Amino acid sequence: MKILIVSQYYNPEQFQINDIAPELVKRGHEVTVLCGVPNYPKGVVFTGYENEESRVNKEKEYQKLTGVRVVHVDQTPRGNGSLKLIRNYISFALSSKKKVKEMIADGEKYDIILGYQLSPITSMFATLEYKKLAGTPVIFYTLDLWPVSAEGMLKSKKNPLMWPINKISRKLYQAADRILVTSRPFIDYLHKVNGVPMERMAYLPQHADMAMLDMDMTADNNEVADFMFAGNIGKGQRADVIIKAAKILGKRKDYKIHMVGDGRMREELEQIVRTEGLEENVVFYGNQKRDEMPKFYKMADVLLITLRGNNEVGDTIPGKMQMYMTTGKTILGAINGGAKEIIREAHCGSCVPAGDYEGLAKLMQAYIENPRDFDQCGTNAREYFKKHFTLEHYMNGLERELQSVIKN
Repeated sequence: MKILIVSQYYNPEQFQINDIAPELVKRGHEVTVLCGVPNYPKGVVFTGYENEESRVNKEKEYQKLTGVRVVHVDQTPRGNGSLKLIRNYISFALSSKKKVKEMIADGEKYDIILGYQLSPITSMFATLEYKKLAGTPVIFYTLDLWPVSAEGMLKSKKNPLMWPINKISRKLYQAADRILVTSRPFIDYLHKVNGVPMERMAYLPQHADMAMLDMDMTADNNEVADFMFAGNIGKGQRADVIIKAAKILGKRKDYKIHMVGDGRMREELEQIVRTEGLEENVVFYGNQKRDEMPKFYKMADVLLITLRGNNEVGDTIPGKMQMYMTTGKTILGAINGGAKEIIREAHCGSCVPAGDYEGLAKLMQAYIENPRDFDQCGTNAREYFKKHFTLEHYMNGLERELQSVIKN
């Protein structure tokens, strides 16, 4: 197959599409990725991508290394603040839409368009434009739900901006020939809110890197319960729930929380930690390179997972869930939906409802007092992962879906 992937985010930004595109090439397909100039999560353009000449050099190097052709389009960096974020969203939608017109004019033809749909849904305009002009079928891999994600950002269903957002979301989702979702509850939402026929959707959970699956990740016995959160420290991820739980646990010598990652809430949460005098219990490390992460996971006894739960977006399965499972660690969460179901199905830990920091504090206290009660959780996590979340399992499912859409 000749595949065009449209994704606002791509390498060196850290998203799983970075694994998927090269793997499609390894399986014999010709792949082009249309994406924005990388600037996530800090909102600053990555070094080496500041101008067109340097970007072209990066694209050539990457294609030589992976076989994936990458086409970057200009976009306003995310920066700080809502206004810049909106400009970022709009600029990518316009630039990518313009680019596919140029690609069609240049005679580029593809068998199928794969839309890697994160936020915002407007990043998928280019897929619809290509389908309209060339008749090429489109399949979405939906990792974030719209318009409900916009409701969370605008903090109201009654915001005047919700009317066009609702209309755009419905139009884009209905235009896709097939929609694959990362969490089963997404199917009901897309059907009820956006009018997507049930038979046009399917569940395909995300994969995770298997590098840690067979590593000895046993933490050193330091007589301290080491908890770790890894990922984006943002409002959607509700990392504040962890800090609130730490406030309840208080200043003690028998636990430590390692916060690995960066995001919009990091400075605010660091200030809370300083104000509460919890610097010895909560440590922030910032973003880490991918190949450095195993050493952080190794020092943890328990991995923490949190997500907002005030709407359907909270029903998703965060990509880190699968990664966590490869480490063979106990998982404790304050989370709803698909992730909660997996923790319970796999018997790999325990969870309380999203936002329940008091409940999370109790779970953490239970581990601190009786860690042996959780001995089997890590083994269970790895076994569940092997059955459901390997890259091979994911790619087999994706290939079947792509081929079925082309045949239809």
